[in-house]
Amino acid sequence: MNYPTGANREITSLKTVTEKDKYAADAIQLNPNIDGTLANEVSKKVNIINNAAAHNGIFRGINLLTKYTLAQILTKISNGDFEDLYIGDYFDITISTEYTSSEVVRCILADFDYYWNCGDVPFRQHHAVIVPKNAFAILAKMNETNTTEGGYYNSDMCQTIMSEYNIALNTVFGGHLLTRKELLTNAVNATTPSMGGAGLTGASSGWAWYDNAICLMSEIQVYGSKVWSSSGYDTGIANRQLALFRHDPSALVCKAGGVEDANASNRVWWWLKNVASAGYFAVVTNYGYSACCGASGSGGVRPLFLIG
Repeated sequence: MNYPTGANREITSLKTVTEKDKYAADAIQLNPNIDGTLANEVSKKVNIINNAAAHNGIFRGINLLTKYTLAQILTKISNGDFEDLYIGDYFDITISTEYTSSEVVRCILADFDYYWNCGDVPFRQHHAVIVPKNAFAILAKMNETNTTEGGYYNSDMCQTIMSEYNIALNTVFGGHLLTRKELLTNAVNATTPSMGGAGLTGASSGWAWYDNAICLMSEIQVYGSKVWSSSGYDTGIANRQLALFRHDPSALVCKAGGVEDANASNRVWWWLKNVASAGYFAVVTNYGYSACCGASGSGGVRPLFLIG
């Protein structure tokens, strides 16, 4: 690409970015050795609109608690402008459950207004989707036996594990932990061929709207596509990839508990909400690839939840 002569010249517009300035900004992106002063000037003069769409397009990844209190972060989300909040930014909270006490959870901003206007009753509260950096400290089963009967909604994971974490998160966030309507599978036909392929039998065959505050993610929210999902019922309104995984695919890999990065020895596989067959649910493996596992396996619990 050819740029006008003097790409590191002074930028004169104080309120708008001219066509010449756009060339300079492009040059900076492609050539990081261009004078840092110019980069700072371009950054100041490129006006980023404070709304969900704009902020979903930028990954930053800083600790927000070095700049703001949790109350201030929640206000920036609930008023819908998301000022100085970007994908990958995070803050830490401490929760206690019957499984673990004083567990520190790193909450990553994964998407803004993802569920806006969705649901049988339109959801119209500004929100940030939170994905924990790591799975919770416990490893848990979807069901006690290798069955997906009753779909995700009727699983032990949804009815027991998610309920416990809902209580814990509500203790931290109170009314800022948002409940929305989620379309979840509630029936499985054990003899229908699965769309997951590989000779799998059994597919989700029904769904309904449920009040929900915390839920396992879908394959599409993580990968951007279906892989092992048994049928169209598995996805519902969880039908777009979260901005976090679009910007930072390395976020697929995690460990159980804590805020540190996963390493080669402590990575865990973690559950998704998609039915894969009569006995299997979809998972993200500890190696980062897509798979499915018998419902009685003990895997990582890494749900999403909404705050605002």
